[in-house]
Formats: sequence, C-alpha cells, structure tokens
Amino acid sequence: MALPNPLGAAVALRPDDRLFIFSEYWRPVRSSRDGHWLAPVFDRSSEIFITHYDFEIERKGVDFKHEIDWFRPECVTSRMADQGFFLRHLPKADQNDVTDKIRWIREFYGLLRAGAVDRTSKGYAAAVVEISNKFGVSRAFVSWDVDEDVKRRANRGSRKNRGVPPSPATLRRYVEHLEAAEFDLSCLRDGRFRSGNRRDRFSPETRYLLEQYARKFASYRKLTRLNLYQRFRGVFARLSRQFEDEGRAIDSTPSYSRFCLEIAKLNQFEVDIARLGRERAGRKWRNLGIGPDVSWALERVEMDFYQIDLQVLLVEAAIWENLPQHLRSQIDRSRWYLCVAMDVASRCVLGMKLSRSENAKTAVETLRMCFYDKSHIGRAAGALSLWDMCGSLDSLATDMGVAFVNAFFAARAISVLADVINPPAAQPQLRPFIERFFRTIKENLLKRFEGNTGGSIQELGDYPAQLRAVLTIDQFADLLVRWCVDVYHNMQHDGLGRETPRDAWLRLTRLKKPRPCPDQRRMRESFGMDVLRRTGRPGIRIAGLYYNSEELQAWCRAKGDAVVDVRIDPENIGGISVRLDPKSVKWISLPCRTRFMQGRKLRDWLLAASDLRRMYGEVADIRMPIVLQAIEAIERTHSRAAGVAEIGPGEPTDEEIANCERELGIGFSIPSDEEMFGDAEPVDGDPPVRSGQPTLPSSFGAAFGRSFPVGGSIAKGPMPADPVATSASSAAAEREAGVPDPSVPDAPSAPKVRTDPSPRPDPDADPPGPSDPAVPPGSGRRRNPWTKEK
Repeated sequence: MALPNPLGAAVALRPDDRLFIFSEYWRPVRSSRDGHWLAPVFDRSSEIFITHYDFEIERKGVDFKHEIDWFRPECVTSRMADQGFFLRHLPKADQNDVTDKIRWIREFYGLLRAGAVDRTSKGYAAAVVEISNKFGVSRAFVSWDVDEDVKRRANRGSRKNRGVPPSPATLRRYVEHLEAAEFDLSCLRDGRFRSGNRRDRFSPETRYLLEQYARKFASYRKLTRLNLYQRFRGVFARLSRQFEDEGRAIDSTPSYSRFCLEIAKLNQFEVDIARLGRERAGRKWRNLGIGPDVSWALERVEMDFYQIDLQVLLVEAAIWENLPQHLRSQIDRSRWYLCVAMDVASRCVLGMKLSRSENAKTAVETLRMCFYDKSHIGRAAGALSLWDMCGSLDSLATDMGVAFVNAFFAARAISVLADVINPPAAQPQLRPFIERFFRTIKENLLKRFEGNTGGSIQELGDYPAQLRAVLTIDQFADLLVRWCVDVYHNMQHDGLGRETPRDAWLRLTRLKKPRPCPDQRRMRESFGMDVLRRTGRPGIRIAGLYYNSEELQAWCRAKGDAVVDVRIDPENIGGISVRLDPKSVKWISLPCRTRFMQGRKLRDWLLAASDLRRMYGEVADIRMPIVLQAIEAIERTHSRAAGVAEIGPGEPTDEEIANCERELGIGFSIPSDEEMFGDAEPVDGDPPVRSGQPTLPSSFGAAFGRSFPVGGSIAKGPMPADPVATSASSAAAEREAGVPDPSVPDAPSAPKVRTDPSPRPDPDADPPGPSDPAVPPGSGRRRNPWTKEK
C-alpha cells in the first residue's frame, strides 16, 4: 500500500491572510516545502512552524478560520469605514479606560504564548498576579476594622480605580468580549455613555401634545415661547381632566424649561425659514468659503453698486457756506450710489464713480477708470499716495443688476476683451470681496460723518439723518478719494495676511506683469459717444474742432458729402472714429487738426469754448493763443473740481455737445496748426519761434496729462481784453498792444503772430485787408491766413 503524499494537500498562504488556529489568531510569515511559519497577530517576534500535514489536520477542525487578504490595506480601510470607529474618536476619559484594558489584554496574550498561563480560571488568576507584579500595582487591602484608619478603595466601577488590577473574572471578560467582536476595540468601552434614566415620564397623549405645540414655534406669526407655553397649559389642563374622568393616572405638568427644550429639538434652519423667510434664512445659514482662487493681479475684478449710508447736500460747498440758516433747511438731501471696481488678488480699488441712481452709463465710466492712471484724481483730492493701479482685465464679475445686464454695458465690457461673469441674482457670496469692501467703507469712513443713516431703520432709530447732513457731494467725493488712496490702500488687510493692498499690488505685478491697457483707438471705439455729423472739405466738425485725413477726403471726392456715424472719446478729443459706410463694420481714425487737443477732455473744452464765445463773440476767428489761455485759466480755476469730477458727474451727453455747438454759432472756429503756425515769421525784436512749435503753458507739456497743472510755476503774461465791453476794433488794438485785463486770471503770454495785410505770393492768398494799426506800414510782412466759418 502506497503512503500518502504529504505535499498533496499543501495550501498556499499569503502574508496578508489571517488564521484562527490553536484558539488564537495567527498571520503567515513564509512557507517552504515542509510547512509554514506562523506568527501571532499581536506578537510578530515569536514564530512557530507547522508542517503541511498538521496544518491540513487543523484546517479540518470546527474552529478553524482562514480569512484571505485580511491585512491588505484596501480591506483594512474598507472595514474601518464600515466600522466607523477609531480610538481617538472617544472622549478622553473613555480613551484612558480602553487603553488601560488593552495593556492588560496584551500582557495576557504574551503569557499565553509563552505557556505560562492557560485560559482556565486558575490561568487568569495567575496572569493577574504576574501582570500586577510587572506593572507594580496591587489590589488594595480592605480592612473591616472600624477603628483602623485605612484609605478604602473607590466605588466599584469608578474611573479612579484605573491603577487597581482587575479581578481574574474581569480580565477573562475583557479577552472574551474582544475576541467575540473580532478585535473591535469599541467593545472595550463600558456603558457609562448610556447611563441615565431614559424612560419617558409622560404618556403618549402628553408627548404628542408637547410636540405639536413646540412645532407651532416655527410659524410666520412669530409666536413667543411663553405665549405658546401658556396655550399648552390650557390644553394640558383639559387633557388632565379627561384622564381623571377615565380613571387614568394624571401626568405631571411639563415645566416651561421642559417646553423650551422641546422647541430646541426642532430643526433651526426650518424654524428660520418659517419665521424669517427663505431669503433671510439662506443668508444666515449659508456656507462660507474662501472665495474664488486668484493668483495674479487683474485676474478677476468685481464690480457692484452701493447706496451710501450717508445723507449729502445737493448744493455746492461755496453756496452752502454763504446761505443763511433759514434757507439751509430747504436744501435737498439725498443718498447717492457708489459704483466700485476692485481687484480681487490685491484688494485694490481700480475705479469709483458717484451717481444718483444705478445706471449703465455710470458702470461704463467706472469700468473705464480701470484702464488709466488715476493719480491725478488723488492729487486733486489731496492724497499723498499714487493711484496708479490699471491694466487690462482677465475677467469681470458683476451681479444681475439692471446696470450690468444692460446691453450698453455688456457690449463695451466685451469690446475691451474682458470675460464678463454674471453670477445668479441674490447671491452676494459669489462676489464676496466687493461686498466686504462696502462694509469697510461703512465702518471706517461713513461712521465718522454726521448724517449717517446706519444702513437700516433699526440702526437709524430716531436719529434725524437728513437734518444732520453737513457734507456736500463734492466734499464727500473729495474725502472718499483720499480715504481710499491714502488710508485703505495702506492699511493692513486680514484677507492678505496683514499685507497692505498697495504692497500686494506691487508684489503681484512684479511676479507677473499685467497686460497693457487698450490703445487709444480701442478705448475710443469701446467707450466713445456716438454722434451723427456731416462731412465737408474742412473735415468733420465737432464742438468747433475739425477732424480730417486723406482717407476721408478721398472718400468724399468719390461719394460726396454725407452724414456719417462718429464716435468721440470724452476723455481724449485729439481724435475720432468714423464709419463711412453704415452697412460696414470698419471704422477709420481721424486726428484733430488742432493737435494741442490731444489728451484733452471734452468737458474742459466745452467750458473753455463757452467762455471764449462769451468773451470774443464778435471776432470771426479765435486765435490759438487765446484758446490756450482760456483753457489754462479754466483748468487752473477748477483744478480741484476737475479732479473730483472723475468720480462725480459723468461725461457730457450728445445733447450737451449739440447745445454747445448751437451756442457757439456761426463765425466761431479754431484754426488748424498749419494755418496758425505754418507760415508765421518772427517779428523784429521777438525771439524766433519754430514753425509748428508755439510757446505753450506748462500744463500742456505732455499729452494725456491731467486737466489742471501739477507743480511748477506758471508764467504770467498779458491777457486780451474783453471785446464785449469795447468794440471789435478797439479790442483788436488792445490785443496787439498787449494791454492786460484785470478781470481775467494771469495766464501765459500768447505767441505773437503776424497780421500783416500785404498780399501773399501764393495763389491761395487772402484778399488784402486794412492795415494793422499796431505795425508801421511798409514793413513787407506777410499776413497769416485765417479760415472764416460761414
């Protein structure tokens, strides 16, 4: 008879398996042709060897268990997720209790593997003695002698008995519970967390009544707890009489605190929805985050309107100071709207604009401020820091307000290559940074002034905000700009890690340079005003200025004069864009024939033109030196107002331009540079003047400068007299003689220009005129041509 092959029943074991054999859990270490090496789960240092034949015999036993991949990380993670228990999840008192039990169980398994003890009662008793000696603890002796002063052991089950060794029966219970739970440590937690009398002391009818009246607290009627409890007591009294009639035991009356505890069990969000409304409850319980993640400057810009919590006077400051007290109370007061554009990465303010209402025009003007240096506005308000944050935007986030969903705003925002984002309505958390900035304005600036409305009726109370208003709108705009540029930009910001917004801007722009601002043509076509004008030989006339080019003249020769679409930039009247064909999308640029208008603002020019019309209405042509002097005087006189106007009133409208042109009337025009300086020759005794480069005031030295002089001394010179007070001939004589006018502020002297009536040698010369009384006859000078508008 052949012997059985010992390798015929060999079983492959892996290190991640778990075996229950010999009344203990084991883990395979390695295998060979002869058998397997196994190690206890709780002690990998000790190993035993079992042959394949013996392993096959034990495998057929009743208590044998082979759990494949028990120690694989995926299986362990899955069991932990299902179990949902970690020792660190327990309270600290329970953690100490469970840890102490694990120490005793671990030592018992060590003695059991060494063969020093077994699983009998005597074995557990011997194990307790051995482990107690190792830990240096002992069971306290209880003396029953009343005369002996011995510190007795704490009550049974007290946590103070942690240093006292358990009894043999208690150690056996620990081990058996742990093994029965498959070594789930949560089974070692005692039942103290479930202690207490949890039986309901009220009958089901009382319990139902208590819950029903507690739910009435979640109502739009906003009943108080005391009112609901009083109504509950009345119904409970009738229920008690019913129990008495039925012969049932009467429940004790629930107290007011017990009724409030029942209300506290309600879902607070549902209670707020019922009592406050869905919108207000949503704001109260809305999840808060860190907002959009941005990494560089101008990556995301947020815009929004804010109705300032301040009553301002609708009157100029100079008029208010001279008004008597009984008339000041009749001046209107109102709250204005502030439109702000802010960079999210640096928290810097890129633009601000004040208006009486939320409108798309104010939003467009605020957006435009993001594309140019605003330091001149800050200097006009008296700020000492620069407001030079500008550049092309990557994305623009607004709300769903009427000013931003308007096509007037959307078309201009998209034309400057900005990605416009319109989050859902009534979701201010999607624009958290601009909303928080408005709160900063309210707390740090508006609280300083009289006339503060407080933001709500509750905060306002009985305070007469309208009667206490002391600031005019121009004064408030002045203070707002200075606070923003000098205070807010230089304050430590918690959202930037205590870095100031200006330092954050400088740091981010050094790491990644912002894209350059759009060029003049794109700015004009994006933010310009649309008007209709007729072409002609001199070009296109707007507000007394002519714009022309060779391309326009070639088109006029081929098509003739026609009414065309014109787009002019109110911030720079040095050029315009014209669409010759109404069916085409092509626009051409026309420069101003008076080149010194490059970088000038339309509003400043309209003011200057109005003064020129009033002063020199009888003169057919306005000479360029007079124009420069008039604009210089207006800019110098209204220097502060011009700067504050950047955030105050908006740009001139098409109607204002048309009214100004009608007021200018026939006979008012500005000569071009070629007409003014092209053929002029120096007068004997005068310093030579280069052709095309006249002497200009100091504030006209750089294009795109601010609308008023900054720094430096202004040269003073003679100012022509007012022709309204004298005849045209006497005015001309005074201008040639250089007689100053005391009513006009000092202005730079105008370049002297020839007015000799002698005929010109070229074929286009003007006809001879009367001799100039200020120049001796026979000097042989040529007369500079002047274009007269008919």
